[in-house]
Amino acid sequence: MQKKIQALMACLIMIGWISNAQALLLQDDFEDGELGDRMYEVGLEAPTIVQSFTDPAGQVYNPASGEYFAVLPIGAALIWTDLEWSKGDRLTFKYLLTEAAQGALLLFPNWPYEGNFADGMSGQTGTWHSFSYEFTGSENGALAIQNLLGGSYGHLLLDAVSYTKVTEPNMHILGLIGLIALLWQKRSSSQLS
Repeated sequence: MQKKIQALMACLIMIGWISNAQALLLQDDFEDGELGDRMYEVGLEAPTIVQSFTDPAGQVYNPASGEYFAVLPIGAALIWTDLEWSKGDRLTFKYLLTEAAQGALLLFPNWPYEGNFADGMSGQTGTWHSFSYEFTGSENGALAIQNLLGGSYGHLLLDAVSYTKVTEPNMHILGLIGLIALLWQKRSSSQLS
């Protein structure tokens, strides 16, 4: 009986840890096909959500996943607000640069007044790349993905944005489960005597 209780406790602790380990804070694959309520900053043109994109040289680009993706012209940014990030949280997405485009991740802990460069996107043009950023501190605010530069027609293509919040296991619940297990074990031991 005692081994069954220990096995049950181990399962409960594992389930508690797994369920609290990660929470998806943002999942944006642009599959609604519209810019919608996403905030954006306009450069030379506004960002668009498309199924395919043809650059001025005639090169056709398709999504990294799903049916839609975002196209950011020079200077334009997509902005997600009202986020609370903590150390260890992770932002991932797919990006593609055309011509001499250069992407940047900007964090706005005091949206919209204070923005800081967090990381850049570079690499071979015309190919989808994976981007991953792990947050090093805790703030509230907004994050922006922006096309900083581009040749005459450089664009930043963006797809499969995902922001996962890593949280600590709920120690109070785990402690309570452990206390119940100890009391149960003590009760079982006293009944056997």
